[in-house]
Amino acid sequence: MDIRVVSLIILCAVFISIDGHPPKCCVAVSKRIPRHVLKDMLRYEVQRSSGLCDIDAIIIYTRRIKRVCAHPRIKKHLDLLMKKERHLAMKIAAP
Repeated sequence: MDIRVVSLIILCAVFISIDGHPPKCCVAVSKRIPRHVLKDMLRYEVQRSSGLCDIDAIIIYTRRIKRVCAHPRIKKHLDLLMKKERHLAMKIAAP
């Protein structure tokens, strides 16, 4: 077998053994996120360039669009939005 094929198989095996599947990295980010995406947001994760991925990004998971890659500067806005939603949910739940 060719050395490149063997190397590729080993590399895939390492990625799969780390997390059970290859990492899903953002390769580009958006600086502006549409309001409807933010309203549909379920959660978000921080992607670091120091790990398996090449760039820093915020991965936003929504109901309709599965994943949106955003610029890391958006994190402070997302934190504020999540805090407001939790506060509103607690206000509605309290009798």
